[in-house]
Amino acid sequence: MNRTSDTFINYYKLLGIDPTADRKTIKQAYLAKIKEWHPDKNPDRADEAEEKTKVLNQAYHILEDPEQRKNYDRMLRYTEGKDFNEYINDEAIRDKLDKVYPALKTALKNVRVLYALFKDTVNGKYKMPPASVAMIGGGLLYFILPADLIPDFIPVIGYLDDLAVLTTIMNSLKNEIGDYRIWKNLD
Repeated sequence: MNRTSDTFINYYKLLGIDPTADRKTIKQAYLAKIKEWHPDKNPDRADEAEEKTKVLNQAYHILEDPEQRKNYDRMLRYTEGKDFNEYINDEAIRDKLDKVYPALKTALKNVRVLYALFKDTVNGKYKMPPASVAMIGGGLLYFILPADLIPDFIPVIGYLDDLAVLTTIMNSLKNEIGDYRIWKNLD
């Protein structure tokens, strides 16, 4: 996440490359940007350079791994240019949970924990890797917006795809969520 805009970071734009770039091009762009933003070369703005270097490292590690890149590209198509604060907020989460069929509420109780984790991380109260925060943000955005794979107006089934996306994210981030539960004293 980019704390200044709370939008999903486009790693391709960050590296100045085309989304169809091959691994060699990605590596070349990464190395050029790392040289440019190395904290030693930017002593007058060391904090900014350090943060930029972290984001560049994250970008490279995601884009150079074919599976992570595939997942990132999917999330980028869905979230590009959206302001998370516009869609993901207390009211939107509460409204969505209240509309869910009661039998699914039990299964969705962890969504509140996922949202709390996202919110605490974005607000700087808790630290998580940017890719994990982006994954949670994209999942919550998918959960909130009614126009998705199966429209939410279809009783029960309309929420199953939302639940599937969030369950996949929760399974992927099981350790991080467990650490957060301990930190937040939720168990």
